[in-house]
Amino acid sequence: MGWLFMRDKDGYATPRSYLDNQFTYAHADHRLTVLASSMVGSTYYAACERIEASGARAVFAVVCLTRQSTGARDGCTFGYKDSAPLRR
Repeated sequence: MGWLFMRDKDGYATPRSYLDNQFTYAHADHRLTVLASSMVGSTYYAACERIEASGARAVFAVVCLTRQSTGARDGCTFGYKDSAPLRR
């Protein structure tokens, strides 16, 4: 996957809090929850749980590289690149 850059983090103070929010949601057919996360340097690591409406459950890892820039000409100051799915 490629890098996704944006002008801000939607009011979230840290990359970790922003990404925790991005990977926690509910849809009609499934929900995704961040069970635990941490930042090591500029790398975000999370354990996520996906529960299907049928009750099927999967726990998997998410790894994102992050970048912050103050002098971007286009105004995009925060970016992240997520990993391919790490499911077994």
